[in-house]
Amino acid sequence: MLTQLNIRNYAIVEELDLELDAGMTVVSGETGAGKSIMLDALGLTLGDRADMGSVRKGAERAEIIASFDIANIPSARKWLQLQDMDDDECILRRVITSEGRSRSYINGSPCPINKVKELGEYLIEIHGQHEHQRLLKKDHHRYLLDAYSGKADLANQTRQLFRNWNTLNKRLQQLSAQSEEQTARLQLLSYQAEELEQLALEEGEFEAMVIEQSTLANAGEILQSGQQILQLTSEDETVNCLSLLNQCQHLLENIKGTSPSITQT
Repeated sequence: MLTQLNIRNYAIVEELDLELDAGMTVVSGETGAGKSIMLDALGLTLGDRADMGSVRKGAERAEIIASFDIANIPSARKWLQLQDMDDDECILRRVITSEGRSRSYINGSPCPINKVKELGEYLIEIHGQHEHQRLLKKDHHRYLLDAYSGKADLANQTRQLFRNWNTLNKRLQQLSAQSEEQTARLQLLSYQAEELEQLALEEGEFEAMVIEQSTLANAGEILQSGQQILQLTSEDETVNCLSLLNQCQHLLENIKGTSPSITQT
């Protein structure tokens, strides 16, 4: 049971302290008085999403504290025990800075939002003015049917089994895709091996083809260098022979390795 709600610098609320007793409590007021803000603040302590707009203008941070009496909520006490927390009290605290950072605490200990949400499911249920629209959703139909059957454990077990099946099915699809890729790769390699066998290359023929391919691949560069050498050797005879030889050697060095015949030369 919610026993106390303390709000500081949240939305338009500067300070609010609300104490609740057992039984029914009604909070009334005209539109815009801040009733929904109080519920939104309570939702933040239970793990709802927060942003920098939650902080009151001019304040550095907003802080909401919700205190619960869990003497008659054994599920909540058990949850706290499993987390090695004090189960004599249950105080949820949420701090939101003006930069948008948010921190949550359970009984003074920092906790991730998902843990706060887990505990919140045992503590309270918030029903808004449009809550009746849930009756139109199929997911809620299933929830009501499971709850009415009294077989919550069986429903949870079925849900977990379905998740396991879904995980395994995705893995099976991945393996099937990999198998198809491997089959396609094997077919390609088999085709290439068959093509090589049909060539029936003789000894040394493959090396000769590699040399020819290298020569043809560099034919443009070889031809250009050859033309430059011919042009140099055809110039005026007054050109210094040593300089001419050096230039020709430099051009030959550029194409050295493109063809064994040139390398030997």
